[in-house]
Amino acid sequence: MLSRVANNLYWMGRYIERAEHFARYSKVIYFSALDAPILKTYDRDFVQESMLYMAGIFDMESKTEKDVLFKIGLDAQNSNSIISNVSMARENAHGARSAISTELWEAINRYYHLVISYPVDTYLTTGFYEFTQMILDQTSIVRGKIYGTLLHEGEWAIILIGMYIERVVQVIRIINSKLNDVFKIEQAGHSVTEQSFEWTTLLKCVEAFDMNRKHYASIPDKNQVLEFLLLNQSCPRSISNSLSGIMRYEEKIRISEKRDSETIGFKIGKLQQKYQYLTIDDFKDNVYELLNYTQEKILEIGSEFEKKYLSY
Repeated sequence: MLSRVANNLYWMGRYIERAEHFARYSKVIYFSALDAPILKTYDRDFVQESMLYMAGIFDMESKTEKDVLFKIGLDAQNSNSIISNVSMARENAHGARSAISTELWEAINRYYHLVISYPVDTYLTTGFYEFTQMILDQTSIVRGKIYGTLLHEGEWAIILIGMYIERVVQVIRIINSKLNDVFKIEQAGHSVTEQSFEWTTLLKCVEAFDMNRKHYASIPDKNQVLEFLLLNQSCPRSISNSLSGIMRYEEKIRISEKRDSETIGFKIGKLQQKYQYLTIDDFKDNVYELLNYTQEKILEIGSEFEKKYLSY
């Protein structure tokens, strides 16, 4: 496989995953605030700031609700917007057209045209829910085509490595964003209990609420939610599960090499093993340290993966 094609496949996977997480977080935060139990969480400025924080947008001068929604969703000039991520996914899929199935290409192309043709006026007035749900539905279709129409060989593995690396990055961003929300709520003089509305919202931001309830059979609390999203191997959105996925698919494409501390496989395995033997008691008092460490390591692994397999 040409390195150029591998690079397109990898970034196609990352952009697809990124668009999905931006859309889901924005949808959940925006609409869950309507049922918020305290005034601070219901405040529209608070909601918009949370959405911008997660999307990594810190340079907005005007922050009216329509400005924020447009910036996150349909602003093609913003490289972090949903439309930009979908456009880049399609561009990379086009660059790897010879390596993917017609069904996958058509699904991505259809996804792109649905997004770019979505009426801006509708989106900014009554269409935000419909638009974000469309992103989630189309992502599921694309993911199904990846699993169901490609040979489970090198090209497929590279796409999934990109998706899993991006998933780790985005789950960390989501957790950080909600912890930042909690900090702001406390600074405003409100008490955030262990079984707060905020922890339920965090689970919904990663589609893990029902499975968390099934696993623990209790009302979510802070430590339970962090344990589930960071350490639970069976949760498909957990960091631990994603690290295992990266390690599994990197093994499918690994070039024969001596296994030492400088190889990508060793670094992925070391990070995954760290998570395998962590407990909530190890980090519950300083979760930021673990999140920052993990983000630094996963970005380092992603960078090294690109240099080894994708440079051309």
